[in-house]
Formats: sequence, C-alpha cells, structure tokens
Amino acid sequence: MREPYNKSELAALCKAFGFTFSKSLGQNFLVDRNIAAKIADACGLDAGADVVEIGAGAGALTVLLAARARRVFAVELDGHLIPMLSAVCEGLPNVTVLHEDFLKIEPGRLSPRYVLAGNLPYQITSQVLAKAAEGAGGAGAMGGGGGGDAGCLRMVFMVQKEVADRLLAAPGGRTYGAISVLVQYHCEPELVCDVSREVFMPKPKVGSAVVRLTPRGNAADDPAVTARMFRLVKAGFGQRRKTLRNALASAGYPEDTLLAALEAAGIDPARRAETLGPRDWYRLAEAL
Repeated sequence: MREPYNKSELAALCKAFGFTFSKSLGQNFLVDRNIAAKIADACGLDAGADVVEIGAGAGALTVLLAARARRVFAVELDGHLIPMLSAVCEGLPNVTVLHEDFLKIEPGRLSPRYVLAGNLPYQITSQVLAKAAEGAGGAGAMGGGGGGDAGCLRMVFMVQKEVADRLLAAPGGRTYGAISVLVQYHCEPELVCDVSREVFMPKPKVGSAVVRLTPRGNAADDPAVTARMFRLVKAGFGQRRKTLRNALASAGYPEDTLLAALEAAGIDPARRAETLGPRDWYRLAEAL
C-alpha cells in the first residue's frame, strides 16, 4: 500500500480504514516526504542499527526508516491505527508493528543497538524525553546507553518549537529550565530543522522542530549523585525567582550544609537555578 506523503493520500487512507484523529492523543500526522526524509537521514542509521519509532501513526516515517535500518519497531498506542499502519508496512519484513505504550517499554529489550525516533505528541513529550534521556545516559532501564557501540545510539524527535527551544537553551536564558538540564546532562542536543505547521494533518496551532540528541556517556558518574542532582534541580527550578540559597533551603536542605556545599562546588549562593549548567548541578549534588 502506498505510504501517505500528502494530505489527499492520508485522507483517502483514513477514509478506507474509518479512522478519525484523536485530540486527546495529540495526533497530527506528517504529510511531507522531504521532512520525513530529513528525520530518517538524521538518525544516521547503518546496516547494524535498529530503530524504535515512537508513535508510528500512519507509517509515513516508518517506511523510510525501514529502507535504512536493520529493523524497525513501530510502536503505536492507538489501536484504531494498527490496521492502517500494518497495511502501509505490508511487505516490509524488517518492520514489527507493536500496539504498545512506549512509556511502558524498555527499548533495550527489543534491540541491543538502536536509535529512537518519532513525532512526539505534545501531551507526553516531557515524559518521553525524560525516559529517553535517562535511559540513553546509562541511568535508566533502557538497556545500556552511554553513546558507545551498544544501547541507544541517538534520538531524533519532532517536537513543538517551544519544546525544542527549551532543549537547546543555554544557561541563563528565559527558556532554560529543568528539562533543559535533564536532557543536556545526558545528551548533546542539536537542531536538525524547523518544521512548518502546514505539513501536518490536521494542522497544529504551532510550529515544530526536529532535534537530534546524542548520548554523552555519563557512565563514570555516580548514579546516587545523579539522582540527588535531579532532586536539587527540581527544587531549584520549583522556585526559580529565588536565589539558590533560599530556594534549596525552602526545599528542606539545612542552610549550613547547603552553604558549605555551594562553597565546595564553587557556586555563589546568590545565583539562581537557571544560571547553572548540568555539570554545575552535578558538582553541587556531589558536594552535598
């Protein structure tokens, strides 16, 4: 079956399978082959790499990934889409369609060497990014990671433009926040391309962007310190208008211990959470 690369093809496919889009699942399908190809190319696949595609939808990206990867695990939560997705992928022996929730899957059990890719629904973007970044960084349960020859090699995601801006933001910027620290600690983020809202069906209210996240490999870091670090990040950004000294003290950290740790980490207590880079946060957590 022909893959849906334009709106009329997708509309015809939806009609044939009696499919209607779900707002609650944030379904906005890409209908532009050029953008789909950019995502597939950005995955940097070789003959030995597999892909775990998150939210495969109607399969427009799936078929391009299948032409580049050893295997593609097309994960789709919406059961109404499974017959359509299966039909589009018919005849592609290296594609496995999985009617699953990605948030409940450990990709490392599907493949020892994989790339994560997908057009992420806005409602679960933060959850997917947290799960993917933590797993790729070696701190989660996704089967390895660390940016080496095994585990998660890289991630290529389509996200809302405002989310991409947060992932790429430098410390001190208005869009720099807790998700920035989380992703940048575990991965090196880069912008692949901006994406117009006109290339989706139905058309979303805002533009999107494709980002590539390459695991840094933090295997040498202490997992206990990393866990403590993200508790600090949550506390610091929970009251980001306050100084670190006041925000963390309000979160329950004893002031004398906190001041000693800030001094040991070389961090001015008067700084605010958004001025600290990921390694600053790690040093502080280590000092505590």
